[in-house]
This record gives sequence, C-alpha cells and structure tokens, in this order.
Amino acid sequence: MLKSQIQPTKIAISAMGGQGGGVLADWIRDLATSQGYVAQSTSVPGVAQRTGATIYYLEIFPETEVERVGRQPVLGMTPIPGDVDILIAAELVEAGRAVQRGFVTPDKTTLIATTHRAYTVAEKQQLGNGLADGAKILEAVRQAAKSCVAFDMEQLARENSSVISSVLFGALAGTGALPFARDGFEAAIRAGGIAVATNLAAFDAAYRRAQQNLPDPTPAPDDELVVPAKAATAAGQRLLERVRKNFPENCQGLICEGIRQLVDYQDFDYAQLYLDRLERVFAKENPAAPPAATDATTSENAVTKSAIANSKTKESAAAENTVANDSSQNRDHPNRGPSGNHLLTRAVARHLALWMAFQDTIRVADQKVRRERFERIRREVKAEAGQFVYPVEYLHPRLEEVCDSLPRRLGAFILDSPRLRRRLSGLFAKGRRVHTGKLGGYLLLYTLSCLRRLRRFTYRYSVENAAIEAWLERIVTTAADNYALALRLAEAQRLLKGYGDTHARGLTRFNAIMQLVERSGGRVAASTVEALCQAALASEDGSEFDAALAAAAGSDKAATSGGAVPLVSH
Repeated sequence: MLKSQIQPTKIAISAMGGQGGGVLADWIRDLATSQGYVAQSTSVPGVAQRTGATIYYLEIFPETEVERVGRQPVLGMTPIPGDVDILIAAELVEAGRAVQRGFVTPDKTTLIATTHRAYTVAEKQQLGNGLADGAKILEAVRQAAKSCVAFDMEQLARENSSVISSVLFGALAGTGALPFARDGFEAAIRAGGIAVATNLAAFDAAYRRAQQNLPDPTPAPDDELVVPAKAATAAGQRLLERVRKNFPENCQGLICEGIRQLVDYQDFDYAQLYLDRLERVFAKENPAAPPAATDATTSENAVTKSAIANSKTKESAAAENTVANDSSQNRDHPNRGPSGNHLLTRAVARHLALWMAFQDTIRVADQKVRRERFERIRREVKAEAGQFVYPVEYLHPRLEEVCDSLPRRLGAFILDSPRLRRRLSGLFAKGRRVHTGKLGGYLLLYTLSCLRRLRRFTYRYSVENAAIEAWLERIVTTAADNYALALRLAEAQRLLKGYGDTHARGLTRFNAIMQLVERSGGRVAASTVEALCQAALASEDGSEFDAALAAAAGSDKAATSGGAVPLVSH
C-alpha cells in the first residue's frame, strides 16, 4: 500500500459569538469539497462573557491523493501547536492568544487577523486603563507568523452592511494561501444563500485589501488633532480664533476637541469658561503668554469663587499660602516657554474638559435619547427598514444622584439632613427599567435631558465647579516651584469617572490625595502622587490605596517633624 507524502492543510479559526465563525468554517469546507478535496471541521466552544473564543478547526486533503494511495486520510480533530497552516482570528487579542498557544509559527503559518478590539472582561473590570496594547500585540503576531494580513475587518464589514465572516473569507482568498480560484470562494457564498449581495460586496473589498496588504492608518496623536479651518457658527468661530491667538499650535487640536465636547455638553458660554480656566494654567507655564482672563470676565467664575470661599477651611487656606520652594530647577523646566512641549497645558486641557463634562443624571438622560444612539442600536441588532426596536434602559439612580439635579440649596438641604436621607433613600433602593422605545419612557428621559439649560443652578454643578476651581488653583500655585508635581496633580483627575458608586469611590481617593498635598504644603513628591493614583486604580475595595496612602502620610509626618523638609519632589 502506498504512503502519501502530502500533509493535510490545517486551518484554525478563532471567533466570538455573533461573528459568523461557524458560517466561515462551513464556507471553507464547502469550498474545499467543491474543488475536489476531502474536508473535515470541528469546533470547541469558548466561554461566555468575552473570556474566550470558539475555535473552529478544519483539515482538507486532495481527493486525487486519496485515489492514488488507495485509502482515506485520518484527519485531526483539534489544532496542534506548531502545526497550523492558516490561522484566522476575528479579534486582535484572539490572534495574540493563538500566538501564545503556539498555533502561529514563523516557518509555517499564514495569519489573517482583524485589528479591531472587543474588550475582554479582564480589561473592562479594571478601574483605570486596563486595555491591552494593540500596537504591541499586532507587532508580536506579525513577527510570529510566516506571513500576516491584518487590518480592521470589522470596519470593512460595517461599510458593506455585512458581518466579519465574509471579510475574513475575502482576506483568505486574497492571500492565496489556499489553492483555489476566486470564483470558487464566491460560489461558496452563493451556495449558502444568506445575504448573498452584501456578503459578496464585503468579500470583494477584503479580497482587494488583502492583496494590497496595507496597514491601518496610524491615529493622530493629541498634538496632531485637526484644528478646523472654520467653525460652523459665529460663536464657534470666536472660540476658534481665541484658541489660535492665545495657545501654541501643539495644544490647539486638543483644546478644540475639549471645546467641541463642552459645547455638546452645555453651550458656548461653558466652552468660554473652559478657555478662561485653561489660560490661567498656560500663563503660569509660559510667562510670555497674554494675561489670563480674570474671574470677573464671566458670571460663572464669580459664582464659583464665592462657593469656594465659603467651602474652604482655615487649614486648607493656610496650606495654599505655604507653597514650598524645594527645587529651584523647576523654574527653568524645559517644558516651559514658547519652545517647550507645554505638557502641563495639554494635560489640563484634557482633564479639565473631562471634568467639566461630568456625568450627572441630565447627561445620562441626554445620551440615552439621542438619535445617533437609536441608530447605532438598530445597526447592532441588524433591524430592517420598517422593523420596530424597543430598547430597555436599566437605571438605578441613588438619592444622591436625584439631589444632584435639584436646585443647589434644596439638594444640599436634603443631603445634609440625616432624617430626610433615611426617609427618602428607600424610594431609590431598587433599579428601574425604562422603555425608551415607547412614548412614556422616551418622554421621561427626554424631559430630564432638557434640564440641561438649568444645569448651572443644580446642586451638582455648584459642587463640581467649586472642586474644579480648587484643583486648578492648586495646580497653578504648585507649578510656580514644582512643575512635575503640578503635572501629576493635573493627571490625578483620571480618578474621577462615571457616576453613582463608581464616581463616589474615585472622588474619595482623589480628595485623599489632594488633602495629602495640602497638608504637606505642596511638598509631596510627584512620584508619590503618581504611585497613589496607580494604587487607587488597582482595586475596587481600595486596600492597596489605603496602604499606599498610610505609607505616604507616615513618610510626610516623619519628614516634617523637627523642621525637616518633607518628601522632596523629583
């Protein structure tokens, strides 16, 4: 009996639910059988909740070789590390996992991978930025494979109103890794009989893209964000001209993005306040800058200053007046002046815009009823024209969130009264489901979103703006003698995110860091503040942060006793 010297072609597909991995495996199997090959496919389901993907495995073998040797081949059931000819990954991290498991090798494997991300549970549950570095993953998989075709296939599928399986199939055809003509691939799609026109369109686009094998365009960094040539409105044009006049070019793109978000969040006057505040920081970083706008330029700043004056304690006021002069080299920091990188201005531009667009109940309601959101939901569920879609929102506002949207004095009165808090908290103990696809539910959230015009009179607005002004004052005061610490204080705003319990936890830790800086008279090391921020984002229960804060406070106390200089900054 003859023995074949030909090995089966081994293909592994890693795909998540809803991506059509099973359909793709069927297309490849049908293609192979139609071209005179013996084909076998198996699958091993992944785990739900985005902790793993389903692995589809195929082996194909030419029937001509079967006839020559006179017996059927024995085909494998699962992929073996170091012995996969073609690896198809429907998500970037899944491509990385395939490399880790040894399925991709530089002497054998053709890798076809999309560069888009569907974040894992491990990434989402991090309090800070727990996202895997996509650029490093892509670099690693390219180095691990014999040949690699990688681009954003999910985006290409959306552009052609299709799903990613048809794009992956087109990319497979474009690589030439299988000995089949393009017509055979297209015939397999037609034989399937499902969404043939859109699948063929996506297949064609992917086929051409794979043959070119062009990388995805590189996203522009913050300092290369596009500055519009002209604004759409007169008010917007005035803001744009002010940015061009008062800020350096490497800050303008980021500032314009902040303005865009704040106009969308509130109005043009709110964006003016953003620039007023930012000019104060830039004037401190760059002494040659025009004088910053005073608080008298806007009524909002006047109200905010009054709120701060009423809320400051004697201890914090005294601490602000005792800024340390612990590092004379900070006065000549290379990031200051017209030729500098303006790291502080850029950091404040980013984090100030994020803070000023804080998530209150008005903002949440506004985001829930936007036309773009309903259109996105329709696209995600692939609703056809004329079909009704009924989204259901699960909302669980606490008493604190409700009081945030009340007039300032009323909200403060309720929250300051233990008796009222006890009586009213029970009304908000359970979550609520709001059917925004029906008139009643939609009008409820739409009416709440219309309170945006009254946001300046709410309790939450007064609290947030007072806190923002105190934060900016600390940054400006610190920057005079300790540029590195001022930069870390600006970046500490990243602890404030979301709403409800998430926001409350971040706010508690942010305030603890600010209080430590206040007590030390601004002499806390910049590295200490950064370490505390990292610890604050390390765990939800706050155990690591509590330990780091206790250590920092102990060091501060030991350093300040006997007149010693506390925690000298880098």
